[in-house]
Amino acid sequence: MSLAEKLIRAYFDLVYNPVYDFATARLSRYRELQSTCVSKLELRDNDKILCVGLGTGNEVLHILQANRNVSIVGIDYSRTALQKACRKALMWGKEIETQIMDARCLEFRPESFDKVLCVHVMDFMEDNWEATKEIIRVLKVGGQFVVTYPTNREGPRLGLNLLRDSVRHGMASRKHRIRAISGSLVRMLLASVYLPLLFRPKRKSYSRSKLEAMITSLTARDFHIEEDPIYQDFIVYGRK
Repeated sequence: MSLAEKLIRAYFDLVYNPVYDFATARLSRYRELQSTCVSKLELRDNDKILCVGLGTGNEVLHILQANRNVSIVGIDYSRTALQKACRKALMWGKEIETQIMDARCLEFRPESFDKVLCVHVMDFMEDNWEATKEIIRVLKVGGQFVVTYPTNREGPRLGLNLLRDSVRHGMASRKHRIRAISGSLVRMLLASVYLPLLFRPKRKSYSRSKLEAMITSLTARDFHIEEDPIYQDFIVYGRK
């Protein structure tokens, strides 16, 4: 592991993940993005699901709301994040398996999972091809995948879009306006911890045509691409 990767892992463990559940995870639009991604999966009893880049485990709650009779495996760089994910699942009476693992080199046999979910992880990688190839490799034939990718329009506007959307949701009634504005200001202050991410290596983003070409090269089955207008992510879902 390079020094840069070690520093990034330390940053996520010590800074990013401790405040994540009080910042990004509370954004209504981010919760909607997670819910939308999980809804693309036809969850059946006894499905084995892999969550790539599980983080603190908020998507696990969406999965369990849809179907509690599934088996969930989560991987991430951050040990502290995975510990939080396990605690959240236990609050729902569910034990999940977690492992420290690199998404670009999944330590699972081919065709190990019925479903694979990867939300807002590709945004932190220089090259998404290896991670995408690994996701397809460990997915069973006929299994479903949902992966989000950054568009080539993502940039400083993203933060403004999210802040505007968060305030709009909170302004539905006059009673909640002060709470919405104060909550947004708190999230803005917490968001300052994300500034070091601006100095990470340049991420690879996609146009729709380039993304279609990459997914087509890895799986011949049908897939679909949608775009989240606020989060500026592509949502790719389909079957192997």
